[in-house]
Amino acid sequence: MTNAEEKLIARWSASRYFVAGLVIAAAGYLPLQLYIVFGPRDGNPIGLGLLAVIAIPLGLAVCAVGLIKLVVGHFVGRKR
Repeated sequence: MTNAEEKLIARWSASRYFVAGLVIAAAGYLPLQLYIVFGPRDGNPIGLGLLAVIAIPLGLAVCAVGLIKLVVGHFVGRKR
């Protein structure tokens, strides 16, 4: 691995990936949920639904990267 790749991998810790994934997923779901709670009964939030459909799997994928990085770091012996 080159020095640039090592710097890129070490830039964020596993917990930061995990938190960033949760924030992405929440940022995609929260507008839809707020519309459901406070919006009109006959509303059709297609755009907010599409945002949730894209953001939630993306956020969960980022969380998975953080968890994998945490497990690999544990077995290699590095700190998070």
